[in-house]
Amino acid sequence: MRRKGEVVGVIDFGSREIRVLIAHMDSDGTIQIVGHGAEPARACISQGVIQDLNATQMTLKKALAAAEHEAQVTLKSVFCAINGKNVDTFIREGNVKLEKQVVEATQMNQALNIASHDILAPGKRVTSSVTAQEWYLDDLRVMDPMGLRGQVLKTRVHFTLIPSVIIDNIASCINSQGLALEDFIFTPLASAQGCLTPEEMELGVGVLDMGRSITGLAVFRDYRVLGTQCFEWGGYHLTRDLSAGLHISFEEADELIMSYGVSDDLVASAGADEKESAAPSANPGTPIKLKTNVPGAPSIVTRNEVEMIIFERARELMTKVRQYLQARGLIKNLVCGIVLTGGASEIKNHVELAKSALQVSARKGMPNKLEIAPAAVRTAAYSAAVGVVQHAFVYRAAARSGRIDTDGPGAPMYRRVWKSAKKYFWW
Repeated sequence: MRRKGEVVGVIDFGSREIRVLIAHMDSDGTIQIVGHGAEPARACISQGVIQDLNATQMTLKKALAAAEHEAQVTLKSVFCAINGKNVDTFIREGNVKLEKQVVEATQMNQALNIASHDILAPGKRVTSSVTAQEWYLDDLRVMDPMGLRGQVLKTRVHFTLIPSVIIDNIASCINSQGLALEDFIFTPLASAQGCLTPEEMELGVGVLDMGRSITGLAVFRDYRVLGTQCFEWGGYHLTRDLSAGLHISFEEADELIMSYGVSDDLVASAGADEKESAAPSANPGTPIKLKTNVPGAPSIVTRNEVEMIIFERARELMTKVRQYLQARGLIKNLVCGIVLTGGASEIKNHVELAKSALQVSARKGMPNKLEIAPAAVRTAAYSAAVGVVQHAFVYRAAARSGRIDTDGPGAPMYRRVWKSAKKYFWW
């Protein structure tokens, strides 16, 4: 058992894998990943929704055991990334006049309560993140207003409304392992914490977390969250199209996607109008022998056929991102371009496709701000989990200072909003 420093545990419930990280912070602020575990989800979760509770509990148990064994730590509580289908996100403000002309925890919580007023919806839960709050004293931005003097305190907060079926069942799954849930953080915000640089977040950048069934977007400028969105598609949609087009198994489709990716010859045409089809190469390319084709379907296809299916679907999905950014006037803020992270960002030329389709610079986002981490964790698939680690330490520090009201030890932040709203809603 480690006795010095602070330890946190985090969980990322992905459609491909359930991942657990245990991190240790030294007294000098150095963060090390001291334990990690990952188990294939095997259809346990789709678009954030638990499909089979027993299977998900068993998978989490294995990932948790592996992480705890490596870290030689027994966790009592965890933090969790949250994502899913039918998610609504928005930004609200709350203002409080400072009668004593000094900021105390009471005024900060009052400002947060005002910002969260009248945001509930039937069948949904509210989450927020201490790392997605902004504070202003007399309209001047401050990092932490606690103890500062002024006349008016204002907060600007990012909120996420997530279906109750997602949050309640994930919380139940965590509790089944004897763990308390300390806090949730919206996955796109976690990914940003995990792979963006401070310079990018100041100058203007977007992060695109490309999972298997959900892709999350977050746009930042001047360290502010300008907008977030969940797209109800991911790498699995490429898999499905290729499987349907070639009449092969999902597993073989995954293998072909990772082997061939987005074609070098086709990616340059991604900036064209989405109604136009890319022209196939005159050279049909290398023949590919299929292993799982159904009886009656071709057993040999050309590389061009494979690459065209992958490209057309990948371009369609990237076009949806471009349309969203343009419709909301966000694309002008991408001074540092777009950062692709998550498992599907590992597909060959996906970054180049984003650069061509969005007409901005692009790079692949890898976990940062870690002094020591296993090689398996230093991949794009772990950006969200590493971001939850960053969030966890900030949350703990804010709780100790009284900056946030946790409504009791180990209680998630969203319970504070529920508690204040009970007089208006029955759950």
